[in-house]
Amino acid sequence: MQQIVILGGGTAGSTIANRLHRELPPNEYRVTVVDRDNSHHYQPGYLFLPFGMYKPRSIVKPRSRFLPKGVRFLMDTIKRVDPVTKTVELGSQTISYHYLIIATGCTTRPDQVPGMNDPRVWRKSVYDFYSFGGAVRLHQAMQQFKQGHLVVHISEMPIKCPVAPLEFALLADWFFFMRHRRLDIDITFVTPLDGAFTKPVAKAQLGDLLRHRDIEVETDFNVEYIDPKNKVLMGYDGRAIPFDLLVTTPPIMGQQYIADSGLGDESNYVSVDKHTLQSTAYPDIFVLGDAGNLPTSKAGAAIHFQAKTFVPNFINYMRGKPMTESFDGHTNCFIESGFHKALLLDFNYDVQPVTGKFPIPYVGPLRLLKESRLNHMAKMGFYLAYWGLLIRGLPLLLPRDMPKAGKDFARWGLRDDGVTALPPKPRRKAPSFPQVRIPRVKVAPPVPLASEPSTLNPEPPVFATRGQLPVLHQVNGIPIDVTDEGFMIRPEQWNDEVAKGLAAALHLELDDTAWEVVRFVRHEFEQHGVSPTLGRIAKVGGFEVKTVFEIFGAKPAKKLAFIAGAPKPVGCV
Repeated sequence: MQQIVILGGGTAGSTIANRLHRELPPNEYRVTVVDRDNSHHYQPGYLFLPFGMYKPRSIVKPRSRFLPKGVRFLMDTIKRVDPVTKTVELGSQTISYHYLIIATGCTTRPDQVPGMNDPRVWRKSVYDFYSFGGAVRLHQAMQQFKQGHLVVHISEMPIKCPVAPLEFALLADWFFFMRHRRLDIDITFVTPLDGAFTKPVAKAQLGDLLRHRDIEVETDFNVEYIDPKNKVLMGYDGRAIPFDLLVTTPPIMGQQYIADSGLGDESNYVSVDKHTLQSTAYPDIFVLGDAGNLPTSKAGAAIHFQAKTFVPNFINYMRGKPMTESFDGHTNCFIESGFHKALLLDFNYDVQPVTGKFPIPYVGPLRLLKESRLNHMAKMGFYLAYWGLLIRGLPLLLPRDMPKAGKDFARWGLRDDGVTALPPKPRRKAPSFPQVRIPRVKVAPPVPLASEPSTLNPEPPVFATRGQLPVLHQVNGIPIDVTDEGFMIRPEQWNDEVAKGLAAALHLELDDTAWEVVRFVRHEFEQHGVSPTLGRIAKVGGFEVKTVFEIFGAKPAKKLAFIAGAPKPVGCV
């Protein structure tokens, strides 16, 4: 009998266990689920606990209730996986497998930021809602907070449900407004990204929403440490953000046994094929949910779309057939914005979230990237769908692949595929009027162009927003638009001279240390097809984050990717 072991009985583990139990003959395959306890947590509910919208008892239920009788459930700790001998060492026994499915998710690591879990402030003036205990304690703090500065902070990407901190800031605005305390409380949203979200359209829409709610946004903030004595959040670039109540999202990493087994990267995430969810190192290991290094949102809703692709692929693989299904990264998530309204995002690996209608094209009834009461009702109704359908492996009647029909791509300058940009519209010819000679008075010398060396404009050019004219530089005969944050040199064009020219376009001079960092970023791009984040530059490259900031200034990861001829790093998608 073939042994299928699923590590983790959360959203992904329970969903897959139920689906495989129905699909596979019980006399040929045995499914075993391993988890440390019998408490299944509805993790999206953590966000609502601090505001009293859910009670603690409503989001925790027994795991065994949602697993079929034919599935063996072991309550034990996971110590180590040996992919060579195909065994899993547990706290009390060792079990063997023919096929292993890792679905243990990820966990918060406040110990990764100096001062964050200092007993003088941890869960006294510094809280998190990414754990059950943290969310319960934060509820008490929110009730008692009368005035001062509330800071909602993200340490680094990726995180579980990347919009959750944004949701918390919006819900806090509503919470204090309804209690007539909003005028006495300042709210600041602090993020390592360059906006409220990673993609241009969503970043613009969500940024407008935050401004409308009078929530200040601090972008490109990479935390160095927390000063518990003075209650200050310190950044590597020297910025200091004081707080009276800090709601932080600590660094989030994969489980420790992944590192102990040699299966993960520097953040304990398992490297997988993003379309088949199969381990790139060990073919008999598959990874679902938050435990893999997939470049998509670490959200529970993604499990539904992953499962639709994974189950037929996995069955074909066990039977020696090719895996013909492909997961496109489809994810959607609601953004609860308070006042009984919510927004909805729908995107995949390639297509960014834009406005439109979902799930029926042009009809909806849900609106994308727009606040509506119906979105809020769907968000709250997901609670019932989660317990009744999702983790039981039952269909949610949503399309597996992301639908492109019904999305307003043209409005945002994108073609129908949602990826490539439309050509710029030709400018209208200005109307002709009778010329009148007007004397000119020269009041100031002209400012040199950005492509010319100048002491009048020593600051590096800022990446352009929509509508700005390009600033072109000639580097080895190649026109470079330094205002285009999506610009990337073709691989055959990049070399040290081009990198030097790109750095000069940003008014940077590369010393030996800077060259080492640039070459590391280039090597990572050539090896993995993506640019490394600031965390990977530090952990794998061995470069101190503070030194990187000192050399490259603000937005160092984006500047490094530009100089290395690579796309900007993926914060979360």
